Amino acid sequence: MSLFLKRMRLGVLALAGSLAAASAGLGLILRYQPAPLMKPARWFAARVLNPPVLWYTKRLNRKTQPLVYHRGRKSGKEYVTPLCMVSTPEGFIVPAAFGPDVDWLANLRATPESRVVYEGVSHETTAEVIDLDQAIDYAGGEPGCPCWTQFNVANLVLLRPITRAA
Repeated sequence: MSLFLKRMRLGVLALAGSLAAASAGLGLILRYQPAPLMKPARWFAARVLNPPVLWYTKRLNRKTQPLVYHRGRKSGKEYVTPLCMVSTPEGFIVPAAFGPDVDWLANLRATPESRVVYEGVSHETTAEVIDLDQAIDYAGGEPGCPCWTQFNVANLVLLRPITRAA
């Protein structure tokens, strides 16, 4: 194996290890939510973790990653954010694990109309901020995802499908 390939392999392994360590650290930050670390954690997720997830989802045609398309509250530009969500009879429930100040949540508060791609199917939705008790009720009496209680999620968003009259 050439020296170049060995260095490339080592670089890829170092990058993967760094991302794994950062993700583990991110899990601890989300669990305990120390105020000074929440803004850098939101930045890291949005600028470092989300782009490869979006690339992987779009380029490799993966239908398993739920996506939320929303409008910027200031720019009006359409953004796409990969989010964890649970499908319920009421709609899709998304935890705001990074707190109430996360950009996608602020955008949905300003412009509730959005589009969700869930399991490869696109749904026009409208957003409503709900609390944990409401989310558990909509999810059938149990948290739809362990992160709802592990990360002390106080704000969740119900993305309710819009039914259009024919």
